[in-house]
Amino acid sequence: MPATAQPLVLDHAVIGVLDKLDSAAAIYRKLGFALTPRGYHTLGSINHLAVFDGNYLELLGFPSESEKTRTDLWSYPSGLNGLAFRTSDAAALQGELVKAGKPVTDWRDFSRPVDVDGVPKPASFRTFQIGGEVISNGRFFFCQHNTPELVWRPIDQNHPNGVLNISDVFIVSRASQVITGLLDGFPAAAPEANKDSISIRAGTATIHILSEDGASARFGSAIPQGFEGNERKVALGLKVRSLNAAADALVLGGFSPKPFEGGLLVEAEAANGVALWFRE
Repeated sequence: MPATAQPLVLDHAVIGVLDKLDSAAAIYRKLGFALTPRGYHTLGSINHLAVFDGNYLELLGFPSESEKTRTDLWSYPSGLNGLAFRTSDAAALQGELVKAGKPVTDWRDFSRPVDVDGVPKPASFRTFQIGGEVISNGRFFFCQHNTPELVWRPIDQNHPNGVLNISDVFIVSRASQVITGLLDGFPAAAPEANKDSISIRAGTATIHILSEDGASARFGSAIPQGFEGNERKVALGLKVRSLNAAADALVLGGFSPKPFEGGLLVEAEAANGVALWFRE
C-alpha cells in the first residue's frame, strides 16, 4: 500500500563532527570541496555545506563552548550519521506517514542566516524524523526547504574535485527490514534485493543496505569498523565531472585515493569517519 504520493528523494547527507567543525572543514576543503560560510542554526548547531546540483553534503557540529542544546546529535558517532529526504510539504507528509503507521516525530521549524551581498536573509526549514527509536547511530528525517534559493546558490556549487551529486549511500545493517520497513510505501522506491545488498532509489541517489560480511568483502577496512545497534552509515558515492580532475584535487590536498570499482576511494579514517567513493 502506498503511504504517500510524495517521492523519496535524498536531499542531503549529514556528517557529524561534534565540536570539531574547524578541523573537519579543513579536511573537506583539502578533499576538494568548496564549502559555504559557517551557518548558525536557531537550534544551536553550526554547519558548512558542500552544495551540488540536486543534493548536498552537510558538516554538522557545535561550537566548542556550546551548552550542547541538541544532545540527540551529540549521542551519534562522528561520521555519516544523518540522511535527509526532501519533502515539499512536511506537515502533510508527516500526517500521511502517521496514518500509514510509520514512527515519526512532530515537525518543527528552524532557520539560519545566509549572507546575500552583505544582507542577512533567513534560510528556513521544516523537518521531522522517522524511526528515531529503531535507527541506530544517527537518524533519518524529512526536510522541507522554504527558501531553496538560499541553499542552492551557483556561487557555492563549483567544487575543485568536480563533484556533481551524491550518487550512493552505503549502510551496513544487521536488520535490513528495519530500514526497508521505514522507507517502503513511497512511489518508485520499492526495495530491490540484489546479490549482495538491498537497494532503494531516492531521486538521483541509491541507498545500498549491506550485511557486515558484504560490506567487508566490498570495502575491506576502508569503512568504519564495528558498531552497536542495528546499522551504521559508512560510505558515500560521489558523481564527478571528471575522475582525472578529482584525482588531481585529492593528490593536491595530500590524499592517496585507492582505485575502487572504476573510481577512487578515500578511506573513512581520512575523511572524518565516512568513506568517499569518487565515480564518474
